[in-house]
Amino acid sequence: MRIAFIGLGAINRAVAAGLREGAQPATMAALTRQGATAPEVPALGTLDALRDFAPDLVVEAAGHAAARSYAPALLADGMSVLLASVGALADPETEDRFRSAPQKGAQLLIPAGALGGLDMVAALPKSTLHSVTYTGTKPPRAWAGSPAAEGHDLVALTRPTPLFEGTAREAALRFPKNANVAATLALAGLGFDKTDARLVADPAATGNSHAYTVASEAAEMSFAVTAKPSATPGTSATTAFSLLRAIRNRDEALVI
Repeated sequence: MRIAFIGLGAINRAVAAGLREGAQPATMAALTRQGATAPEVPALGTLDALRDFAPDLVVEAAGHAAARSYAPALLADGMSVLLASVGALADPETEDRFRSAPQKGAQLLIPAGALGGLDMVAALPKSTLHSVTYTGTKPPRAWAGSPAAEGHDLVALTRPTPLFEGTAREAALRFPKNANVAATLALAGLGFDKTDARLVADPAATGNSHAYTVASEAAEMSFAVTAKPSATPGTSATTAFSLLRAIRNRDEALVI
């Protein structure tokens, strides 16, 4: 399998390392900013170079701006894209572009990322869903550089402090590095404007916690996980595992 990465930060470096350990190692290359490297992952300098590499799958983990810049064009070229920066779709025009872009059998693939149980959420008929509520709790340092820092002294927090309450759309747009999970849950369930989101900084948190509840006519669901952070504090280490699973499922005889 030939894998092209967009971005070579903590997530895609972990994915590349996992692919190198597989029974059938992938051929990899990355479209990345100058200076970002990883073993056995040659750098691609331009979008045309990525096209010439002819990947079987493009894996994006470079942030909302990079996703908007590159993914639609690749989808239009017939390349499937596995999108980590799901929150980019919270912008209605961007979502429309991404949904209409795929050509020649290409797919825009949304991984579960740091969440679990999304297969059941997505399986429930939308007409049966009553409510979907997400809560993301992370240590204060994970919120550094986000809008949360504008209204709170993150270093001085002594107890769990709500940073945001609103819709998944608002959360994903205001916290692009911290609320991709809320966007993923919204796409699986009731949509961006009918999914409630709450973001919390907790000085006692030992990792990045994601919890959600779903009320529907068919089932009542609740899910919670606390994941260790990656090299980027606001990103859960499990995100790379989710991307790896999605990649391997493209090439496995038995798919779960």
